Amino acid sequence: MKKSSNKVYIILLVIFGINCQAQTRFNIVTDFGHQEMNVLNSVTSLDNGYIIVVGTEDSQFGDNRCSMLVKTDNDGNMLHSTIIGDAQYNVSEGLVSVNPVYASNVGTYKFIFNIGPNIKLLSYEFDEDLQILDTVTIKKDSTARAKKLCSLYTEDYIYIGGQYLPEYSEYLVKYDNNGNVVAEAERLNHIGIGNLIINNNAIIAAGLMSNNNHNWVVQKLDTSLNIIWQKTYGRNNMINGTQIFIASAPDSCYVMSGIYPVCYANRYEHETSNAACVRKIDDDGNLLWEKIIKNYNIYPGIAFGESAYDLYVDGEGFIYVVGLGSNCEGYAGILLKLTHNGEIVYRRNYLPTGGHNGWMAYLNSVKPTSDGGLIMGGYTYSEFYGTDFDGYYQQPWLVKTDIDGLDGLCYTELPELYLDVFIPDTVCNLDTIDCVVNISGPSAPYTLEFSTGQTIENIYYPDVFVPREIGIDTVLTGERMYQYTETITEATLKDTDTAVENIIAKHYNISTPTHPGEQQLTISLTDFYGNTKTIYKDIYVNPCHEVEVDENENVVLSVYPNPASESITIAGENIAEIQICNLLGEVVYEMQQCNGNNVISTDGMGEGSYFVRVRMNDGKVVTKKIVVVKG
Repeated sequence: MKKSSNKVYIILLVIFGINCQAQTRFNIVTDFGHQEMNVLNSVTSLDNGYIIVVGTEDSQFGDNRCSMLVKTDNDGNMLHSTIIGDAQYNVSEGLVSVNPVYASNVGTYKFIFNIGPNIKLLSYEFDEDLQILDTVTIKKDSTARAKKLCSLYTEDYIYIGGQYLPEYSEYLVKYDNNGNVVAEAERLNHIGIGNLIINNNAIIAAGLMSNNNHNWVVQKLDTSLNIIWQKTYGRNNMINGTQIFIASAPDSCYVMSGIYPVCYANRYEHETSNAACVRKIDDDGNLLWEKIIKNYNIYPGIAFGESAYDLYVDGEGFIYVVGLGSNCEGYAGILLKLTHNGEIVYRRNYLPTGGHNGWMAYLNSVKPTSDGGLIMGGYTYSEFYGTDFDGYYQQPWLVKTDIDGLDGLCYTELPELYLDVFIPDTVCNLDTIDCVVNISGPSAPYTLEFSTGQTIENIYYPDVFVPREIGIDTVLTGERMYQYTETITEATLKDTDTAVENIIAKHYNISTPTHPGEQQLTISLTDFYGNTKTIYKDIYVNPCHEVEVDENENVVLSVYPNPASESITIAGENIAEIQICNLLGEVVYEMQQCNGNNVISTDGMGEGSYFVRVRMNDGKVVTKKIVVVKG
C-alpha cells in the first residue's frame, strides 16, 4: 500500500473512528441465572440481539444433561430462556457439529436437539420469546448407532447428515417441515458428514473419512441428494483431524477449517500433534490453497490445542477463524483474519478477564453482527485451577468485537504500529545485506520503504507462531516433534509484553546506500489504515564498490583536450586514482593520489579511442571517452 497524502490520511482516521464508536463491544462470562456447568454450543446473530445454545443441567431432570436456549439483547444481557430436558434421557445441545439457530422468515426460531443415545431427534420451533410453538420428531428407522450428525434448515426443508455404525455408511436425509422423508441417501463409503451448507440450490456436505487417514471430504449434491462431485483432502498415514467446518465465499468458492496434524506427538506414532488448517476450494472442488497455522509452546513444542472450531467468510472474501490457541502464559480464545488468498491479516487473543488466570478459554462460534462487527461464543474451563464462575468451572462466554477485533477488554484500541530493523553498523556501498525486520501493528498488509529506494509491499503475518525468546533461525527438534524438523526463518513472535504482540519477524535483503561515508538510513512502515512509522539507522558505508556517475552529477573534473595529440590533462580535486584503458579494457596508464592538474603524455598510445576512468575519494567513478591522434 502506498502512503496517502495528509488530507486523505486524516479522512481515513475520522471514518475509522466513527465506525469503532458505532459498534457494540463486550467480553463477558455470561450470567444466565442457571448455576450449573454450562457449555456454549453456538451463537446466532439477530438484528436486535443474539440466540445462544447452551448445554447444561437442571434439577428437575435429575443428573441428566439438558439444553438451554437464551435470547439476549445487543449487549449480551439475557431477555428470555428456555430449558429443553427429559426425565429419562440426556438432551444434547444440538448435534455433534456446532449448528446455529435458524431464524425463519416469519419471526420464529428452529433448532434440533438430540434426545438420548440415538433415541430420536426433535426439531423445535420457538416464538420470539422462546416459547415452544411446535415439535417435530425426526429419526432413522434403524437400530444402528448414529455418529457425527449435523443439520441444515431452509424455509421448507430440514437436511440431516451424519454416519451410521457399524457399517460406516454415510447418511443424508431431506425432511419436510412435518418430519416426512423427501429424499434419502445412504452410502457405504466410510464418510461421516459433519457440516452442511446450501449455495445456489446445491448442498455442500463436508466431513471426514472413517479410514486410517481420516481425510477431509467434500461433496456437492443436488437437492435430491445425488452426488455431483466428491473430493478428498489430506496427507497419508496421519490422522487428518476430528471435524471440519465449511463456509461459502463470495467468489463461488468454499473455505474449510479444522484441526490438522503437523507431526507425531511421540516416537511411537500413537497420536499426532495438531495445528489449525484452512483450505479453499473452487466450485468444482479443486484445491486453490491451504494454510497450516502452527503454534509452538514455550518449551518448545507444538501446542496440542491450536484448532479452528468455526469460521465465517464476509462479503469481501475475508476469512475469520476462531478456536483455542496458546499465548505466552496459557491457552486463550483466538480470532484469525485471513485474506481470500489465505494471508494472515491479524491475530487476536482473548481472555474473559483481559489477563491470564490459568483458564482455558474456548471460542467455537463466530458470526457477523448487524452493526458490522463480529459475535464470538465459547466457554471457559478452569477445572484444574478452582471453581471461578459462581462455583462452577465451565460457563458460557461471549465476545462482541468490531470488525477489527476490538472487544473493549483485551483490545480497547488497535495495537500501535511497531518497527525495528536489525542491520549492521558498517556495510559496503552498492551491496545487499541480510537484515531482520520486526513489524507489528493493527492490521496487515504492511509496506516498508527504504531511503535507498527499495519498497517491500504486501507484508502479512507468517503462519508459524513462536514465543519471542525462541525467535527465528532456530531449529525446533525434540521428542515431541518426531519426524518434524524445521528451521524457522519467518515467524510471528508472541511477546510476554502485551504492549507489543504478534510481531512479524522476517529476513529481507535490502540495498545499501550508493556513496561511502557516514549515512543515516531512513525506513518507513505503513499499515492497512495508512498510519506510518519512521525509524532511522546510523550506519557507516565502506567504499567497497565503485560508483559510476553521469554527466549531470556535480563532480568538478576536467579532461582535455579532446582529441589529444601529445598529452591529456586531467584536472580536479579529491582524485584517488586515474586509469586510461584502450577499447580492449587493457590499462595503458595508471596513477594514484593525483589532485590538481595531471598532464599525461600520449607517448606509447597509438591512435584511436580510449577511456579515461577517474575514481574520486568518495568512491564515485567518472568515465570519459577521449580520442588520441598523431601527426
